[in-house]
Amino acid sequence: MNGLTNFIFLARQVEPEPGFIVGPIARLFGFIISYLFEVVYFIVGSPHSLGITIILMTIIFRACTMPLSIKAQKSMMRMRELKPELDKIQAKYGNTRDPEIVKKMNAEKQILIQKHDANPIKGCFPLLLQMPMFIGLNFIMRQAFLYIVRLRELYYDLAVAVQNIPNFTEWFIPKHLEFLPNALLRNREEAIRLYQQTGMSIESVRAQVGDIIDPNIPADVARVLNRFTADCWIELQNMIPAYYWEPIAALNDRREAIETFFGLSMVNNSGWTWPLIILPLLTAITMFCSQWVSQQKMADPNADDKAKMQQKIMLVAMPLFLGFITVSLPAGVGLFWVTSQVFQLVQDLIWCKKDGIPLNLPFSKKEAS
Repeated sequence: MNGLTNFIFLARQVEPEPGFIVGPIARLFGFIISYLFEVVYFIVGSPHSLGITIILMTIIFRACTMPLSIKAQKSMMRMRELKPELDKIQAKYGNTRDPEIVKKMNAEKQILIQKHDANPIKGCFPLLLQMPMFIGLNFIMRQAFLYIVRLRELYYDLAVAVQNIPNFTEWFIPKHLEFLPNALLRNREEAIRLYQQTGMSIESVRAQVGDIIDPNIPADVARVLNRFTADCWIELQNMIPAYYWEPIAALNDRREAIETFFGLSMVNNSGWTWPLIILPLLTAITMFCSQWVSQQKMADPNADDKAKMQQKIMLVAMPLFLGFITVSLPAGVGLFWVTSQVFQLVQDLIWCKKDGIPLNLPFSKKEAS
């Protein structure tokens, strides 16, 4: 096979194919990101272009959904104002478990809620509206070169340059086993056995064990290069003569300029190390601030101590949970959350200033009183 005596197969998909739900979402947002990226690239060039594209897309998305978000928040505020009336209805019927009485009580509550155009379910809309973008962006950032044309062309050129390294498969193959799930490694071992022991053709092997990476195909090599870390590129540089590294370095510098945003790779997981942990920390901090302002805006003066304690627990628990989740996601997803929360924070601050709502420091004695 083109002189490759130690031809080895890898599973083609480093990342799984999107399903019937994620697929359409990823393709839609992938198309939008690709278009916005070209605009950003035309204006600012390579440096930070992917990060700026994510910020710009998030702002446009939040601006388009802002009317629905404001409507949902107004509905929640009306629910807060109706709480005394709802409590009166509850007191009127008592704590009975009689199905007929409970049905009558709920019907009376529903009439009151509909009359004032209030709906507690609408309060979930702001978060639900962000979920499709979160799902799509999570998949896109792991394989951004499949959606952004300019980046795809760059990865193809990189793959061709790597293929020009003498005996590149001897380094390429073993280095990338770490990127593959165990289930796919079993397919790889079976492919090797069939190819080496039975002399089956590539087409026959593929038909029997599934789709596999061919080191002779640049598009296949690009899929594996997509999972390279900075250490992988350094190791490659140290293993090959400078003559072969120079064209790779020029292309890799362009790739790095596009994919990094102030030193943070948008396509690799954030992780726990510095400075990668910055985005998960910012995610937690911005969500805490956004939730705090939102609670001030939606505060119920008649809330009991139990309700206030639950709000304080959520004020801390949700940001910590989201920050923890962001650690294992591509940094581009973390940048989306930070931008989205800052947008929400600014929107709520303007709302509070307009309505003259005072902002008490979280967990302060004044707030507790």
